[in-house]
Amino acid sequence: MPPIITECFILKKINFRETSVILTLFTKELGKIKGILKGVRKEGSKISPLTFSEGAYISTFVYKKKSELNLLSSPTLLKFFYFKDKDSFKVYFHILKLIDVFTPDLEKEESIFYLIKEIAETLETNKKQYLLFLAFKLRFIEILGYGIKLDKCCICEKEMERYFFSPKKGGVICKNCNKEDPNCVKISKKIISIMRFIKKIEIKNVEVLNIKKIDAEKINYLCNLTLYYHTNLNFIWWKNEKNIFR
Repeated sequence: MPPIITECFILKKINFRETSVILTLFTKELGKIKGILKGVRKEGSKISPLTFSEGAYISTFVYKKKSELNLLSSPTLLKFFYFKDKDSFKVYFHILKLIDVFTPDLEKEESIFYLIKEIAETLETNKKQYLLFLAFKLRFIEILGYGIKLDKCCICEKEMERYFFSPKKGGVICKNCNKEDPNCVKISKKIISIMRFIKKIEIKNVEVLNIKKIDAEKINYLCNLTLYYHTNLNFIWWKNEKNIFR
């Protein structure tokens, strides 16, 4: 099979043997894949280390193999994001980790690729990184097919004054339907309104929203409940996310 040339973001890098690296990539054409770049760490290599660093935006040839490890060659650095502050780096790498953890291998999803690109470019100038993180997570959850519906009850389709949040049902449910999910949690009208704004507004404009970090952290918690319900991973992937909101 002839090679495919693709643009991609490096989600993870592992040094392999003396001179090679194994990369986890999110590609435009193939979705998430793993591949090996041979010889790039040897002395005198013409390929810059930035080209195979985590977070780099590159293009590369992919020779698809029957095993899960593809052969990569001739990588070209398209961009390495030099953010102005550590908070932007923190958010960017949290996002890359989420994509690595929650996206299956070899499922093409261009919307995730362009979402990474838009978030990374916006992080270069946006000063409310915690809101960009929420904007990403809410959109990411929708792309994965897990919700989140906020306009009316997910079960009876009625608009009510009081709601609960149900990861199981994929959004808000009313007090008449909350028996359908004994693990649902209370959610205020204020939080629902904020979530609607973040979902609706363009990513490049999220910093105009005046949202307190304490409210943003509550929304992040609801997002994590949704991801946990649908995946039930046996490790604490959200461990350091609280630092984004402090």
